[in-house]
Amino acid sequence: MNIKKIDKIRLRFAPSPTGYLHIGSARTALFNWLYARKAGGKLIIRIEDTDRSRHIEEAISPILESLKWLGIDWDEGPDAGGDYGPYRQSERTDIYKKYAQKLVDNKKAYICFCSPQELDARRKDARSHGKTFKYDRRCLCLSAEKIAKKIQDREPCTVRILTPDNKILSFKDEVYGNISVSSDTIEDYIILRSNGLPTYNFSVAIDDVLMKITHIIRGEDHLSNTPKQLLVYSALGMDPPVFAHLPMILGSDGQKLSKRHGSVSIESYREEGFLPGAIVNYIALLGWAYDEKSTIFSTEELIEKFSLENINKKGTKFDYKKLLWMNGNYIRKIDDVRLKEMLIGRIHNYMDLLEPSVPLKNSPDMEKTVEKIIPLIKERIGTINESLEWVIPFFTEIKYGRDMIEYFDSKSIDPSMILSKIIQKFAPLKDSFKSSRIEQDLRKTSGEMGIAFRKLAEVLRIALWAKKVSPPLFDTMEILGYEIVIERINNYLEIIASR
Repeated sequence: MNIKKIDKIRLRFAPSPTGYLHIGSARTALFNWLYARKAGGKLIIRIEDTDRSRHIEEAISPILESLKWLGIDWDEGPDAGGDYGPYRQSERTDIYKKYAQKLVDNKKAYICFCSPQELDARRKDARSHGKTFKYDRRCLCLSAEKIAKKIQDREPCTVRILTPDNKILSFKDEVYGNISVSSDTIEDYIILRSNGLPTYNFSVAIDDVLMKITHIIRGEDHLSNTPKQLLVYSALGMDPPVFAHLPMILGSDGQKLSKRHGSVSIESYREEGFLPGAIVNYIALLGWAYDEKSTIFSTEELIEKFSLENINKKGTKFDYKKLLWMNGNYIRKIDDVRLKEMLIGRIHNYMDLLEPSVPLKNSPDMEKTVEKIIPLIKERIGTINESLEWVIPFFTEIKYGRDMIEYFDSKSIDPSMILSKIIQKFAPLKDSFKSSRIEQDLRKTSGEMGIAFRKLAEVLRIALWAKKVSPPLFDTMEILGYEIVIERINNYLEIIASR
């Protein structure tokens, strides 16, 4: 289907505020946004907050903030206004009541006084006889007088849509093709609850009609809702919008992605130090592909290349390692000035929270030090938070785990002898502690002692970093400086000697 660049194209993203924005919802928002921006149409944000049992008012702002952080903007919404508001369903209850009454007046719906207890009893009875429960329409034939009397007596009631018998409900999905469902499989479902709030399938259909939504892009789990919504469109005498349902996002085990697979919210990935461009790029590829080889796309390229035709039907697996690789790719494209600002912010946050971390006595100027560190770690990190592992030891005292203290016990090497020799060798370098000279002297020491340089470097790295892996050793030592290098070596020597 070719996208025509006309202003009449209108799409919506309609989150329910039950928690943070998760990967699946973010992808839905992104696909709607890409389609709207490519078509020159409009994206509407609508808050679906009528499920009061699950509603979290405080979740609305974080959801909107996550969308903004991803670079997804909108043309109409609760904070942007527009001609078709309100944009919160909780503020549209009078509208739903009005249209429910209109359907009742037109014999397209009817009032039902069956209580939940009565319905539960009938449901259990049907189950006991091996049957599937379907509402039996016993309230459909109530007389106008009886209905009026029950309402006058304030008897709780709901409104049910009247599902036509033996009708084929058909629609073309832009991803899954032509779909047909018999109306006989759909009961007269409730469209207005006894508390006056609408049910999901009724409210979204009403809102989509009144907000003039032309295209609905949403998750595959809504495919089963579509026939029920078609009943509302038909009852109102309105044409349905274009539908496109997105394939399910799966975890590594092939099951629907959930919290048990790890982080699923955009907020958590933001806190981990993922970049918005990388997240957008990656989730764009969850069910969509431009070709078989392209993986890195700028936002502008995604808008240009996106199409519904290239969305897959098959569920797509969320691959954290691929996201990590992609984020690393984006980090390496960041200019060093911006990366420095990001790292310094993370370092301050980390050190404020980490009680045991004690800043070094002569802690160097952080900004200048980070400038020197960036070239050492930029190619190594997958997230901004991951950089902390490489950066924090430059600014805090290190602690040796038992594994590092006892590391050389089973090896044919004497760390005390090696480190003592290195201290002697470094003495003349106090005023000119540069990486090139450090390397030269260490390699010379290795030769003089008849020890493989790799082993000597391992001893020194553990003494300086409390780990077997560190940023490039010679540059790391230059950044730490002569005094801190000697201090850490002596500290390690004291610890292994005092056991």
